[in-house]
Amino acid sequence: MGSREMVAARRKLTLVREQLSNCDKTQSETINTGSSAEGIKMMGSDQDQMLIHNSVVVICPDQQSSITPDIANKTVFIMRDTNSRPGYVKLQLKGRTCTSDLFNSIVPVGDVHFVSSEMFARSLSDQVCDVFRTTVNTRGAATTTSKITYTESDIDLVRVFVCTSWPSESNEWVSRPRLYNWPDKCLRDKIVQGGCHLVPVGDKTSADTFLQWRISFATAERKLVHSLSHVQFLVYCLLKYLFKQISGKLKQIYGDTDIISSYIIKTTILHAVENTPFSLWEEKNTFLCFMLCLNILATWVRAGYCPNYFIYKNNMFLGKVHGHNQQKLLRLLVKLRDMTWRCLSIGTFFQSSIGEYIQRVKNGAWEIVLPTPAQSERETDFTIFVRSFVLFRATDVLPALKLLSKSMSDMDELIAYFNTVHALSFKGMEAFEEQASLGGNKQKYKSLRKCKKFISPLAVTCTSPGLLTLATYHYQTGNYLKTLEMCGHLISSWKIFVDCMSEKGHDRYEHLYCGHGYSLLHKFQQACVSYMFLTQPYPNFCPVHLQQELTNVSSIKLLIPPLPYAVFLTFLCYHELNDTRRRDAALIELRAVKYDKYQGGSKYWIVHNLLGICYEMVGDLRSARREYKDSLGGTRGYQHQNPAMERIERLEH
Repeated sequence: MGSREMVAARRKLTLVREQLSNCDKTQSETINTGSSAEGIKMMGSDQDQMLIHNSVVVICPDQQSSITPDIANKTVFIMRDTNSRPGYVKLQLKGRTCTSDLFNSIVPVGDVHFVSSEMFARSLSDQVCDVFRTTVNTRGAATTTSKITYTESDIDLVRVFVCTSWPSESNEWVSRPRLYNWPDKCLRDKIVQGGCHLVPVGDKTSADTFLQWRISFATAERKLVHSLSHVQFLVYCLLKYLFKQISGKLKQIYGDTDIISSYIIKTTILHAVENTPFSLWEEKNTFLCFMLCLNILATWVRAGYCPNYFIYKNNMFLGKVHGHNQQKLLRLLVKLRDMTWRCLSIGTFFQSSIGEYIQRVKNGAWEIVLPTPAQSERETDFTIFVRSFVLFRATDVLPALKLLSKSMSDMDELIAYFNTVHALSFKGMEAFEEQASLGGNKQKYKSLRKCKKFISPLAVTCTSPGLLTLATYHYQTGNYLKTLEMCGHLISSWKIFVDCMSEKGHDRYEHLYCGHGYSLLHKFQQACVSYMFLTQPYPNFCPVHLQQELTNVSSIKLLIPPLPYAVFLTFLCYHELNDTRRRDAALIELRAVKYDKYQGGSKYWIVHNLLGICYEMVGDLRSARREYKDSLGGTRGYQHQNPAMERIERLEH
């Protein structure tokens, strides 16, 4: 789970990421939900994202007489009752017009029109298949993508509609008595003002789910989890851990690992916190509170009734926990409870188990639970650096500047500054693109000077992508010696590649940068590198040799590990300078980089392509073909963007 500081950093990074990525989106915006947005980093967890359709709004039945000006130009749906358990509704189209992307999901029923949840969800799956050129899985309302990124986790995408009003089905949650005032009135008011979302999935216990939509409180749940104390959050994580550990056993017994879903675990902790005094949740009572939650869960299973936290009358065990399964599940939970702390020793999903760690600590291995201040600082730093490099890439300067002006903490300043200079670099690439179409040399020179001015701040901020972006500019303008100088700096200097960090790198970073009072920005500048990126909107900035890779990119940006790119650019410069001796030396160095554990071809197919391009340029077509074939093997991320097959076909013909 990590320390308080680590959890707080993960949550803040998620919120800032949304703020920056959604600032210029009028048609849709992304909300991160699930474990990662709550601050948990757990093996096997997916990344959950809600894609909000901003051209659509859902209103409650009592609102239909007053359409406010802010929704007058949107497609409006009205919630209607359906023959299912509470929490599921039909969405009736108000009027007869709707956005074009919804047209194929509209179903007439007599004189009125409804939007089909099944057809709407299928449209997202088809769209993801087209964009990523890969097969996807559907799980409930979510479209699950896998092996399309360099990360090990899948991404669950679900497209939803927003309802700015609080649904009447949840009025009981607002007004029910709370002996211990959690959540307090301020948080309840904030949640009610946020409304809810409509998710395209029907009630599985219903005979006809075709038109049914589920009312979702995902953003409200995120606020509630963020409000938990550290001990309450730890108990939540322990519950998630336990049911991950026994997921294989659950599948063996019930044929379904999801019989106790992560949502039911979240429901358990929310009910437990609401119905117990805050004084109970002390660190010394952590395991006592964990057992309390297991008892709550066992009580629900015995009764066959798990109340939804927001809609109490919605029994989430309906159609799932009954009969023989109910009795088997109850016996399992009672057995786990009777094992007391030893229940944390069972299971095989995580190795070693928490129980084994507890035993090792009892035998004196205190470093497991008491990391040094330098270790804690390093872990938090790396979490921030990874997200700052990979996830926060603003293209608009104004939102980044606004964030910079409001920055209060060290982390705020780092993220805001990096995004500001990153957005400026896009302005520079834009200027480079413009000069290609200009007629006079004077106008071209002005655009090129503007380009250099805009990308230079990023070069000062980080070696990659910053300095490598400036090196690319110099290569494209024929200043090969300056390019070689910059690439040489990256190749010869010690930097940590934040996407994949070694234990040796951890130790050196701790020694050089932790405990010395350096700011995050200073440590970021001195110690870290991330992917070099080239982007589709500005193809002229990309070296001509990589145009095929850039064209294939479905996510707009082509990401390249920094070390292979620097060596590749070095090869190109010596080739242009007709220095065959140094060019061949660069080719040998790129061959060695291919076997690099962290930035090599075993993880990134593009490294094979870079080497194949170099072999083509020296006339070794047989070796080039071999590299392109190797590029297509394995299970590397973004394989759907790889143009190696087209390169092979071109060589063969």
